[in-house]
Amino acid sequence: MMLERQAECGDARDGTAAPRAALPEASMQPDPPALRLAGRFDWLEAMINHVPDFIYAKDRSGRFLFANQAIVNANGLSCVEDLIGLTDTDLHGKAAADAKIAEIEQRVMETGEPDLGYEERALRGGPDRWLMMSRVPLRDKDGNVIGVVGASRDITARKGSERLMRAQARILEMIVGSVPLPAFFDEFAGLLEGLATGARACIRIEARECGQPFQSGSLALSEPESDGCLQLPIPAADGGTHGAIGFSMPEERLDRNLGEFIAVAARMAGIAIDRWRAEERIRFLAEHDALTGLPNRGFLERRLASLLREAEAAGRHIAIGFLDLDNFKLINDTQGHGTGDALLKTVAARLSAAIGPDGLVARIGGDEFILVLQGDSDGFEPRLQDIRRLIGQPVTLDTIDLHVTCSIGMAYFPTHGATACELLAAADMAMYRVKDSGRNDLQIFSPRLAAEARRRLARAEELRRALKRDEFILHYQPQYNLATGEMTGVEALVRWMHPREGLVQPNDFIPLAEEIGIIVELGAAVLKMACRDGRRWQDKGLPPIRIGVNMSARQFRDQSMTAQVASTLAETGLEPRRLEIELTESLIMTDIAASVKAMRALTGMGIQLALDDFGTGYSSLATLKSFPLTRLKIDKSFIEHVPEDGQDAAILSAIVNLSRSLDLDVVAEGVESRRQLDFLRQAGCHHAQGHFFSTAVPAGIIERILGGEDEQPPALAVNA
Repeated sequence: MMLERQAECGDARDGTAAPRAALPEASMQPDPPALRLAGRFDWLEAMINHVPDFIYAKDRSGRFLFANQAIVNANGLSCVEDLIGLTDTDLHGKAAADAKIAEIEQRVMETGEPDLGYEERALRGGPDRWLMMSRVPLRDKDGNVIGVVGASRDITARKGSERLMRAQARILEMIVGSVPLPAFFDEFAGLLEGLATGARACIRIEARECGQPFQSGSLALSEPESDGCLQLPIPAADGGTHGAIGFSMPEERLDRNLGEFIAVAARMAGIAIDRWRAEERIRFLAEHDALTGLPNRGFLERRLASLLREAEAAGRHIAIGFLDLDNFKLINDTQGHGTGDALLKTVAARLSAAIGPDGLVARIGGDEFILVLQGDSDGFEPRLQDIRRLIGQPVTLDTIDLHVTCSIGMAYFPTHGATACELLAAADMAMYRVKDSGRNDLQIFSPRLAAEARRRLARAEELRRALKRDEFILHYQPQYNLATGEMTGVEALVRWMHPREGLVQPNDFIPLAEEIGIIVELGAAVLKMACRDGRRWQDKGLPPIRIGVNMSARQFRDQSMTAQVASTLAETGLEPRRLEIELTESLIMTDIAASVKAMRALTGMGIQLALDDFGTGYSSLATLKSFPLTRLKIDKSFIEHVPEDGQDAAILSAIVNLSRSLDLDVVAEGVESRRQLDFLRQAGCHHAQGHFFSTAVPAGIIERILGGEDEQPPALAVNA
């Protein structure tokens, strides 16, 4: 047996076998076969002693029969002879008994079955040192189990890597699972401290991340960095830091892998905070307005429903204010959206301060805000009036002084509605009544407003059906040459032939058509009807006249406007020179460059252009001369009081003279009396229209007048 050939003790700590004794002299040397066998034993012993794994053999009582040099060195012995005959309990005391080494080895010997790959803590070298043990039965030449042979490998590094991987996997799992930050970092610190015996960790998070600073872990993180303590910043996605990680353990156990993992852990901690902040932002934006930070409509409806339930149970009142800024679009268009956004933020801040913690302010879109008030119902209206005046105070933005007013509609719970939807609708209706009445005021909802809203909705649906059913017709108001008394043109005026109400005047439906967005379709229908009538008069050989058709702002600014006009002329066959498009000052002055381009496209077709309601807008001579116009139509407000009103008379004369200097025809609208007619003639006005000559009449009457079948109105005796 190998045990019989153990060497004498040498320097066992150098990791090599002790030198063997000198061989006997030749007379005493064994025969060659025995020599060869002894050599093989020497080589085998040398190999086993050079293996870094632990290899040993024990008898059935657990006493060492053999151990390689690695075991000798690990146990601090001089040579293997110091180990022979000892047990693990002799070497390690109670630790060996707790490790149940004898129990496992006894089972292997009794069953004859090997025990492979068993992992256990090493009995020496520290609590974090691990071995992987394999044990097989030791048999004699007859196959009888006489002991156990064991081999073990130091797997401390692998176990350390596994701990790092488990910790990393758990950290990533918590990041993906969006664990709340305090709980996340409590467990995070525990994972770091579990990486090695004696390790301590600390995570310190700054206040800006969670509203207040907090710290996890058993280590006291201090500045400057203490001995034996790693301190690493927790990096943020924006380039800053979220806080710091501290990690401390006995210096002899802090290896490179562990240090690198702490650095990676700091980055993972930063990712966790960045993700949490992003999710918090997403959750915030799901219920709040991104610009002002106020609650949005979704949050408002949920919160308001809860407030209404509480108010109902307590018998309290709640007021809903629907606030809309007046002429906000004008500020956006003239000062830019940046100024508009800054104004909205200022308004939001003022509203929040005015409402206080007991109320609620929400922005539901554009320049619309909802105010929810709780308290004494008698105080609701005065509070909203105070808010209206507060919003009206000047605002200075980038050296620009702005004065913005607001319109507020108010509804009470439970008087005006039982649900959030009903109350918001009621307040909305009241607010629109303020808009219709001149803005910058407060209106309380009433059932009358609801009835009007229902009628308005029904009217809107009727208008849409009327457009599909061709219920609109045209009447024409003649225009006369004041020098010759001849009818030289007509203005097409739309009427609604309502199936029940009869003839409906344009003032009763044009504003609503603009509001509900069908004015472009209606304008296209009016243009087509006028062109068809003109073509019919043209085909009958009647004297040529101009047919004036009013064009709304939305129709004029529509990108397909010129193509639609060209298509209508082509479809109806009307000569373009007989069509006159009437535009208002306010329409063409909104965007002068775009207006001139569109107007030139129309005149390029041969169409004539008239500037309607001249004098009520804000055009200047410099801009007026750049427009390709053929006529100016003086607004009837300047005609109404002449010649009695000297100022109106002077203005009218100046307009006529201006038109002559610009080589433009002049048409006076709204002529009601002989005195007005005489004054216009004296002033040199070219043409006129009004009830003094004729009201707007159906196309058939115009046709008969042109054909000489009907006499001119008596007022046309202008040559007498």
